[in-house]
Amino acid sequence: MSELEYQKVAAHALIKNKNGEYLVTRRSSIDDWQPGVWDLPGGSIEFSENPEDALLREIDEEVGIKVNVLRLIYCYSFMSNPQRHQFQLVYECEYVSGDIKLNPEDHDEFRWLRPEEFKNLKKIAFFESLCDKLFV
Repeated sequence: MSELEYQKVAAHALIKNKNGEYLVTRRSSIDDWQPGVWDLPGGSIEFSENPEDALLREIDEEVGIKVNVLRLIYCYSFMSNPQRHQFQLVYECEYVSGDIKLNPEDHDEFRWLRPEEFKNLKKIAFFESLCDKLFV
């Protein structure tokens, strides 16, 4: 791997509430990466950070709720450019408590939706791929 090549790993949460709905968040219009596109809470795993710890940290930073992390359900791999290889790990989670408090720098809207409602959303690539695999 040359010094210009690198990998980025992120953890995201597919959070289900007791009504069978999943939390989706829309990327802020001021975000420099795909503003206005629907996403799942989560983000980058820091060097030496455990993926589940990173996931809980990101959920707290982005939406401010408590969840139980159940299991890893999906890994999406892609080249965002010729030198950057990205992995998106998606964990199944269950909502525990708290009111959604969005960080406006990250997201500007959220919804609790059933899987059949996902098809109407403009989704970030890993979320689209996840839906194709899980909610056919």
